[in-house]
Amino acid sequence: MTFDKIRQGLEPHLPRVILFLFALQPSLDVLSYWMDHLGLPNTLTLGLRMLMLAFMVGLGFLLSDRKGSYYLMAAVLGIHALCHVEVILGYGYLSPVGDLANLIRIYQLPLTTLVFITLLRQTGQGLSQIRRGFSLSLLLILGVAVLSRITGTDPHTYANKGIGLLGWFYLPSAQSAILSIVIPVAMAWWMERKNLHPGWTALICLTGFGMLWLFATRLAYAALLGTACAFGLTFVILRITQRANSIPAAAVMALFVILALILIPVSPMVKNTELVNINAGLKQEDILTLVAADDAAAAEAGLTGEERTIASLASAYEKYLPGVTGRFGLERTARRYNYSTAVSNLSNTRLQKLSYCRMLLEDMPDCRFFGLELTQMTHNGEVYDVENDFHGIYYLCGYTGLALMVGFFLFFFLRIARVLILDFRRYFTLENAGYGIALICGMAHAIFTAGVLRRPNTTFYLAVILAAVYVITEAKPAKKGSST
Repeated sequence: MTFDKIRQGLEPHLPRVILFLFALQPSLDVLSYWMDHLGLPNTLTLGLRMLMLAFMVGLGFLLSDRKGSYYLMAAVLGIHALCHVEVILGYGYLSPVGDLANLIRIYQLPLTTLVFITLLRQTGQGLSQIRRGFSLSLLLILGVAVLSRITGTDPHTYANKGIGLLGWFYLPSAQSAILSIVIPVAMAWWMERKNLHPGWTALICLTGFGMLWLFATRLAYAALLGTACAFGLTFVILRITQRANSIPAAAVMALFVILALILIPVSPMVKNTELVNINAGLKQEDILTLVAADDAAAAEAGLTGEERTIASLASAYEKYLPGVTGRFGLERTARRYNYSTAVSNLSNTRLQKLSYCRMLLEDMPDCRFFGLELTQMTHNGEVYDVENDFHGIYYLCGYTGLALMVGFFLFFFLRIARVLILDFRRYFTLENAGYGIALICGMAHAIFTAGVLRRPNTTFYLAVILAAVYVITEAKPAKKGSST
């Protein structure tokens, strides 16, 4: 059987395949949560995700009429992986399998994007089907969240404080990103289907924004406000450019922006922040007590100058920075932190992980271009992988990997800018606004968290958005001033 016959047999089933892939995402996340909750290894879910990736890439390659793109992608990623491995071998490769699995997680974004570009090209209803897919995923997430709350098994976004509606999902930062990406696309589809009826628009907003409100993270709240403002502006622009009856919908968005601002003081996000600040005050008192005791002991031992300063920090740094001091020593850690005793520095997990990786790279300078091994970022069972995706790409893939990732995103943003400049009226639609808002929300999470570019569940949704952008901007826009 030839490739053409196989393609002809598969193409009628592609819409169902797309929906299946969307339904699979929250299902695998729930399975991951329960396996972790029950103390079981993640081998099954990791294997299923790898199989899903292999299936998607194989399907995309089989269906594609531009196989050169797949060969080029394989060549770029393969060369980067080989260079990464070669550099790491010089420092002793601690866990090759785990390290390569981590690289595949990073490579999943461009691979999945390429696959969905192929799928969208091969089915005429691809774009409408992925909007249904986003809506299906959101409904499944909502159902899981409600069920977890009803049964009293919700693990909460902030488990130690009992704050935030998380549902049976494994990682709060990734789930925050997923909600912030999925909700704008689903909302745009639902509002469009209801012809922007203000009553339906209000109900749709209540559902989507309510989920972000209850999630309780600052980024989710920012996504709530940003999405509401962006949709409101979209409706005003659509009224001006296309004479759409969108002003009532814009008023609904404005109402939700006002409500969100008014209700900030009673939001779960603020409640969490208040508890964090109280805890920070207690930690600051503890740090100063430890420093005072050590300083007194250092003075009694006759220490002076920098030697005394470093000795006075011993107990506080060993308690609040155990991994950094354990791996790099007290003296080097104290200098890295500029001898700080501020709780905002010593209890800042993000800064702690970043400091660890910076010093690790100082010890392994040859890794600057192709990245460190993930296992090297682990000390006494604690992983110090940085809490920021773009920093993470740099430390795990080096300057080369970061440049490739930035160039990858820049390619899509330039396509968006090009078509909007050349044919704004044609390309500025409610559907495309949903994709744009989702993309911005996803990028914001990638900048501030480690829950997007290195998480297969979040990567899936972001890749679909990028594929949609590519296919939408593939049609040649009319030049300014030309007739249509």
